[in-house]
Amino acid sequence: MSEIDLPKSCGVGFKEWSGVCNALAAGAQTVILRKGGIAEGPGGFTPEHPFFWLYPTHLHEAQQGLRTGDERPAPGGDPGEVAIRALAAVDSVRRIDREDDLDALEEFHVWTSETVHKRFQYRNPGLWALVVRVWARERPTSLIATPEQLGCKTWVELIPPLPTAGLAPVLDDEAWERRREALRAVLG
Repeated sequence: MSEIDLPKSCGVGFKEWSGVCNALAAGAQTVILRKGGIAEGPGGFTPEHPFFWLYPTHLHEAQQGLRTGDERPAPGGDPGEVAIRALAAVDSVRRIDREDDLDALEEFHVWTSETVHKRFQYRNPGLWALVVRVWARERPTSLIATPEQLGCKTWVELIPPLPTAGLAPVLDDEAWERRREALRAVLG
């Protein structure tokens, strides 16, 4: 089994659609497919952090973008408030350069096929696949989004860093190893 020592705290947030964050926190998704954000420059997305909090956003979240029906924000609440409840650890990173390889990943994520293929084709064909193990807590930590966290960017700084105490893996060791091996078979 893979043993991961979580840091005592983490000050990095990874912005992703709220429905995807929910799927990751529920163990229904174990891969993140990413193109990159506008603010990341000409080099595009770089998987530069081994641990990060899932920072749910509704920016660019399309009504038909997910297969779960979990695309829209829950009614009420402060739109500037962000609920952080799950931490991801990057297990491996692969570049997907063949569009034909995307359909084999469907069981590992909740995006629609249309969304994944559009992401693949946007600008330069290709996507990054991050295989992640996720830990979550029952009650989220609520943050107020800062001006620096707004906009189309992937990585955001969380000040102060959030403690990881009280997190539990969303998939037990046996379930995680099965998913991880299945993903390795697909990604090579």
